[in-house]
Amino acid sequence: MWAKYNFDNFPIVEVEFDGVIEENKDFIDFINKWKRLYDEKEDFEFIFDTSGCGLVNPKYSFYMAFFIKNLKKKPKQYLKKSTIYVYHKCILYLLKMVFYIEKPVAPVHLVFKEKETDEIKKEEIINP
Repeated sequence: MWAKYNFDNFPIVEVEFDGVIEENKDFIDFINKWKRLYDEKEDFEFIFDTSGCGLVNPKYSFYMAFFIKNLKKKPKQYLKKSTIYVYHKCILYLLKMVFYIEKPVAPVHLVFKEKETDEIKKEEIINP
């Protein structure tokens, strides 16, 4: 499984990525769990950890942007903010491409860290 959700600290939802998307089903599972959070009709926030994430096919950036566009059509936004810890430049680039195509539904705090030292190299807030 590419994305592992942890709901133990709800309303904070932690998502840890591991490896690569081997088939579309991996990405669809990731999206479906996100949709189920909206079905609960409770506010929440995300913390994404991409430290274990491998290379992602850029097509998933477009899929993600389309998903965000559809989320914006919902009558209420339950996602209040996201923090994304990024350790690879290529993942940072793909995230920026997603948010260039479609602004997020809630503020996103991007934190680019050095993997070996965990030193913060860059921080950025992306607002809807």
